[in-house]
Amino acid sequence: MYKTLLAVLIAGAMVSGVQAAESHVNGYLFGHVGQADYDTGSFYSGVPGSLDEKDTAFKIGAGVQLNSYVGIEFQYVDLGELTFKTAGFRTRDSADGLGANLVATLPLDRFKLYGKVGYHKMKYEVTEKDGFGSWNESEKEWVTSYAIGATLALTPAFEIVAEYERYQDVADNFNGSGFDADVDLASIGLRYNF
Repeated sequence: MYKTLLAVLIAGAMVSGVQAAESHVNGYLFGHVGQADYDTGSFYSGVPGSLDEKDTAFKIGAGVQLNSYVGIEFQYVDLGELTFKTAGFRTRDSADGLGANLVATLPLDRFKLYGKVGYHKMKYEVTEKDGFGSWNESEKEWVTSYAIGATLALTPAFEIVAEYERYQDVADNFNGSGFDADVDLASIGLRYNF
């Protein structure tokens, strides 16, 4: 009788421990570096000059894994620059900001697949220069982002990450000019779980 009761108590403690481990809230830090690609549609079409819509970008942040499937992240992202040059004129656009993501994760042993949806306060800044001087304008917009990615656990604490993310309407009719831009970010990163 006592052995049976002891076995039931041990089994119950083990099940409770497993359930607690599955629902245990974990924090993590992350950093990514990659390439941003500005999508300006047809805004520069037919305009003579040199357009470079790609640049190095990075992001850093912290997250909370609420359970095995759902997490929340807070991040800073710098999407690099777009540059356009023509005779006697140059423009440089940049975007950066702070935001939050809701993360849905599918754990597969050492691998995880995930999708994100985010909301960010982004600053879009345009600096223009010609033979008479330079000037800049900026505006801040709330923008949505979407991402898919995968992680591979190197150890329980460290994971490498590959991610593709889109920031929608980073520039939306910028200061009434008709200029729109979305930015795609392909990145690799490192995640530290604690």
